[in-house]
Amino acid sequence: MEESQFWLRIWGMGTLVFVCLIASCTHGAHDRRDKWEKAVANGADPMVASCALFDQTEAERQTCALLAQNRK
Repeated sequence: MEESQFWLRIWGMGTLVFVCLIASCTHGAHDRRDKWEKAVANGADPMVASCALFDQTEAERQTCALLAQNRK
């Protein structure tokens, strides 16, 4: 096997892994968004559904904690 074919196959495998990673992330995000939309359509508070389904930054975690305290 020539060196150029070797590197072409290596780059091809790397590209395949990258495409699979992007597809997996896209599918996961779409699935979470679909769950959020169904929960809100069934009467859930959008902020509470967001706190339950999505990853948050520190400020968003504090907002979710305040929401949880106010719901008690």
